[in-house]
Amino acid sequence: MNDIEGLAREVECYITPEWAVDAILDVELMTDNILDPCCGTGVLARVAMDHGYRFILSIDKYDWGYGDGNMDFLDDPYEVDEDKNRTPLTVLMNPPFSKATQFVEKAFAIGARKIICFQRFAWWESEKRTEFWRQYPPNRIYVCAARATCWRVDLTPEQINKMGNTTTAHAWFVWEKGHPPGPLVSRLSKKKGQTDG
Repeated sequence: MNDIEGLAREVECYITPEWAVDAILDVELMTDNILDPCCGTGVLARVAMDHGYRFILSIDKYDWGYGDGNMDFLDDPYEVDEDKNRTPLTVLMNPPFSKATQFVEKAFAIGARKIICFQRFAWWESEKRTEFWRQYPPNRIYVCAARATCWRVDLTPEQINKMGNTTTAHAWFVWEKGHPPGPLVSRLSKKKGQTDG
C-alpha cells in the first residue's frame, strides 16, 4: 500500500460523482456564500460553479490538489456573523462517513443557513445515531435513483474500470433554517431535471 492509498483509506476520501452534485443543484438553491469543508478534488465546487455559484470556499484537512489544504473544519474556529456579512452561508459537503454527524453539528454551530450533505443512505440507519437524528431532523432527503458510485481518490481509471459499480445507495440530506423539519424523501435521477417525490 502506498502513502496516498493509506491516507485515502484512513480518512475516507471518496470522490462524489458529478451527476449527483448536478442533480441536487437542479432541485436545491444555495445561498451566495458557500463552504465545502472537505473539498477533496473539488468536484462539488466545480459543479456548483457550473450552476452559476461564484463564492465557494473549498477547504480540506488534507491537500488533494484542490482548494486550501491543511484546514481542519472540525478543529478550526469558524463563525458566521450574518449581521456583519449580510450573506447567509450554505455548507455543501461529502464528509467522511465516520465523521458526518460531527460535520453537520459543526455546520449548525457556525450558523449555516443551509446544509447539503452527501452520504451513504445507511447513515439514516443505526441506533447509535438516534439522538443525532432527533436533534437534527433533516428537512429533505434525496435518494439517488441510480447508484452514485464514489471511488477512493487514489484509484486509477484502470483500477476503477476493473471494479464495476458499487451496490451502495447514496442520498443528499438537506437542512434549511426557517423550513419545517421533514423529512420529505424524494429520488434524484441521472436524467437532467427528473425528480420524484
